[in-house]
Amino acid sequence: MTETAANSRIIGIDLTRSIAIFFAMLSHVWVVTAMDQFWSGPSADFLRALMALATPTFILLFGTMLEIIYRPKFLQGEQGAVTARLVSRAVQCWLLYCLSVVVLYLVPDGYSLKFSIATMMLLGVTPFTDILKFYAVVLFLAPILLLLRTKTGLLPLLLAAVAVHLVHPALREMPSPIDFQMSMNAERVATFLFGIGDGKLGGPSVLHGLSLIIGGMAFGRLIAGDRAACSETTSGIAKRASFLLAASALAVPIGAFLSREGLLAELGDMSLRMDSDPLYFAAGFCGAVSLTSLAVLATQGLSDKGQKPLEKLVFFGRSSLFTFAFGNMILYAWRDTPDTRGSAALQAVFISMVIIGLSYLFDREMRHRGRLSTVVRSLQAKITSFVKMLIALRIPSAEQS
Repeated sequence: MTETAANSRIIGIDLTRSIAIFFAMLSHVWVVTAMDQFWSGPSADFLRALMALATPTFILLFGTMLEIIYRPKFLQGEQGAVTARLVSRAVQCWLLYCLSVVVLYLVPDGYSLKFSIATMMLLGVTPFTDILKFYAVVLFLAPILLLLRTKTGLLPLLLAAVAVHLVHPALREMPSPIDFQMSMNAERVATFLFGIGDGKLGGPSVLHGLSLIIGGMAFGRLIAGDRAACSETTSGIAKRASFLLAASALAVPIGAFLSREGLLAELGDMSLRMDSDPLYFAAGFCGAVSLTSLAVLATQGLSDKGQKPLEKLVFFGRSSLFTFAFGNMILYAWRDTPDTRGSAALQAVFISMVIIGLSYLFDREMRHRGRLSTVVRSLQAKITSFVKMLIALRIPSAEQS
């Protein structure tokens, strides 16, 4: 079989993204159905740690896509188009975040109007959708990250990413806004941006998340080679995926052997994530690299005919923003509380099937360009036009200064 060029889409990454969003939604369903009350022990800890892998995987894959999709365009002189696309995506994330806050305001015993407005301004917190707030910020910062990547290369960025975790104890000991008698809103902002203070956010902070994005850029460079050169082949990608899988898979058991007792439970219950603990990012990075490398290795050799059935199954990855936003809105509106393990399991299956079904139908509608697709694409086009207008206004002012 003739090798395909490396600039073709790596379907294993799409598959991994679908698995990650599925794990994320499953972890939220677990919380809503109070499954912790009916299932505990090592098996539950392992499952929760596996589901918790969703967040670092998704963030790492964002960095990977910056490296293998957006960086080549950046180098080809399409900085304006890349910036407009990333910033418009940031605006979409923020708007969907605001919509989820509206749902929280409308449900019984939901948010007050004042807190809802503060949350839309990125000063509050939501049960499940704060990752949309995170992405709204990092997507806005992504063009700057790409510019730094182009100017300095990957090594300085990787050193900075590692340094963030080396200074973790000092960051946690720094005085926070609360120590200066400031409001809890200010505390949440400090926690959200830098991991400072005790804002009780789901995390990770923007600073720590950027380190994982840089790790994803390095992973993308390693697994796909220099995509900007358009010289990589399918077999080369498969060989590098094998090496990365072996290296990351070896690191996982070594880390498990050297880790403290109860680490698995801490990875699953979000305590390490909320603390921005380096162990969370080390475990998340190794797990995400293992999962992605395995998916790439399993799919990279498939022919176009073999990839077609798989492309239909990765709808979660294509509709990830819709799934995460509207899937969590369904969970916000779910009011029934199970009282037995059986009822909790039935509710979990039912809610999961509803979310999967909606995601599939949305993806199908978008692929077949139906009426809903026309509306969605029109809204996206308007957002992009607005962003381009703002960029056009900024560029002349920058040239005059």
